[in-house]
Amino acid sequence: MKHWKTKEEMGEGFSHTKKEHKKFEYNYLMNVNLYEKNLMRTYYLIRDVWNKKQILELKEYIDQHLEESEGK
Repeated sequence: MKHWKTKEEMGEGFSHTKKEHKKFEYNYLMNVNLYEKNLMRTYYLIRDVWNKKQILELKEYIDQHLEESEGK
């Protein structure tokens, strides 16, 4: 199956259409903790939606947070 946005071949294990991805919000595991859902959603946003500027802003935020937490 081809990825709905990139049109790259993903292999046989992926079988959701663009409509199904939207319905499932990229989450087709049934019992997922909220932090896991948020983390996976972020991964997909970074890969499929965000531009370089948005990704760099996230990196900056994470780097700043890591520096602050090292002092604790």
